Amino acid sequence: MKSVLVIAAIGLVAGCAPAGAPASADHSATLTRLLDAANETSIRASVPTQLRLGRPIERLPLGSLAEAEERAATAKALLDTLATIPRSALAESEVISADVLEWLLQGVVEAPKYHWLSFESITPYQSPLTNELLFLGRDMPLDTPEARARLLARLGDIGGLADSIRAGLAARAERGIRVPKPEVAQIVRTLSGLRVAGAKSPYAPAAARLTSLPDSVRPAFEADLTRIVDQTINPALGRLIEFLGGEYAASAPETVGLSQYPGGEAYYRHLVARSTTLGLRPEEIHQTGLTHLARLEASMDSLLGVIGFAGTRKEFLAAMGKDPRFIARTPEDVGARYQKYYEAIKPLVSRLFAREPKAPAEFRRLNPMLEAASTYGFYQPPSQASPVGIYFYNASNLANRSLFTVASIAYHELVPGHHFQIALALENQDLPALRRDFGTTAYTEGWAEYASGLAEELGLFADPYDAYGRLVSEAFLTTRLVVDPGMNLLGWSRDSAMAFMRAHTMTAESEIASETLRYSVDLPAQALGYKVGAMEFWRLRRKAETALGSRFDIRAFHSLILEAGALPMTVVGGMVDRWVEQVQAAK
Repeated sequence: MKSVLVIAAIGLVAGCAPAGAPASADHSATLTRLLDAANETSIRASVPTQLRLGRPIERLPLGSLAEAEERAATAKALLDTLATIPRSALAESEVISADVLEWLLQGVVEAPKYHWLSFESITPYQSPLTNELLFLGRDMPLDTPEARARLLARLGDIGGLADSIRAGLAARAERGIRVPKPEVAQIVRTLSGLRVAGAKSPYAPAAARLTSLPDSVRPAFEADLTRIVDQTINPALGRLIEFLGGEYAASAPETVGLSQYPGGEAYYRHLVARSTTLGLRPEEIHQTGLTHLARLEASMDSLLGVIGFAGTRKEFLAAMGKDPRFIARTPEDVGARYQKYYEAIKPLVSRLFAREPKAPAEFRRLNPMLEAASTYGFYQPPSQASPVGIYFYNASNLANRSLFTVASIAYHELVPGHHFQIALALENQDLPALRRDFGTTAYTEGWAEYASGLAEELGLFADPYDAYGRLVSEAFLTTRLVVDPGMNLLGWSRDSAMAFMRAHTMTAESEIASETLRYSVDLPAQALGYKVGAMEFWRLRRKAETALGSRFDIRAFHSLILEAGALPMTVVGGMVDRWVEQVQAAK
């Protein structure tokens, strides 16, 4: 029996393209309806998007195969109708929208084929239990009885989600697909940290939100909240932890990487294509990483002479890892260092950009319970509930967490990186809603890394230590091009990948441990998009500069890129080529 969502989508498609429609049909209107339908489907499947938009959340996605197949059926219906719209009948901006929609829908259609090979429901970087559901208590309204009841209901659903995740892991295990043993241990530690009693649970609203409730409703609400946490959420987490720590862990493989599973190589190649959006082969990316890393390390050697350090790169990085100038004493010191670099770039932004986001940005510490499973932190876009772009930084293990590369991270995460790009897209009402909230890894992460390089153009890495830190950060991202395909396709062990990262980065041992699990279990191929995307942005820019010469306008180029939203990089390339032709024709 088809779901209501699929039936609605098929009905919409029928309305868009009736049988025997004349050639003069309004293709633009059809495309608009397809974009709106796809956007609505995406919103319903995403708790973070619903929170950002202030939508009432009526259910939590379970991450099941049935849900993936339902979304695939909806996407296939929309894709079939999209195929009836000739690109020649559309305006330039509509062609871009059609290309984005086609790329997005193709990914949704293909997803069920790889469902059992994905561990996204449970791994720390992707699981809703360790990510978006922690924001329910922070962002869902509490101002009416209906709103409070809805929050309690969604918190109660977390127990069912945890049981669904457990069932999914068991189904994968029956197919010979288990989370590797090193990751199982990390997952259990993370889940255990979430089992906090009553109103102190990380899923619950913060104390300040609770105390703001009227005295007439607060005691009963807190009692209901405590009951749901203690009787529903924590027992379900306990069942999941017990399952993972028992026979599942005993039978889990010691080795990592997708190629060890039936169909794993094909899945990895699929993920590489989706992450990079450029049709690159993993083997090619691996070799590019080795070549680029050699160039970076040659630049580091030259910079050591400027600094006046007589030792090797490894000795210098070891010294910087212990240098008190780059070691924070308190978590607040970490935030202050990030803020310092943010303040330095703000007055210079107009040199490279014609427009800036209206939403403010700031740095905050990551929830300490989640820090052990994360290398750095993450950016959270502005939302109706929290209209500020926030980079949540990791402030754990301070003695071993050097701040040597903080400048590069600061520019990557906020301005002119993630916050600049994502907030500008969200604020651009000229874009269809789907494109305002759309993103590919190669674009979003590639832009952020490209943006960090723009800070160098603005003279913000003039200090040789900051400049070296920038190279270290770039080398870290480049090692991903080597070790990600290495572990997932080329037969590298995790130990070999860790040894490679020790030799070529200044990353702490705890971070190397979490990063190698990220690449091989949590998010295979995702980390490739950072450097691959950045390289493509630089390639397109240099190509445009060469073609236009003195007519090249950097602010216009950046406006072109940012005002289109986050696109597949092949679409960006076509857009830049057409822009160059237009500028040339205008002479």
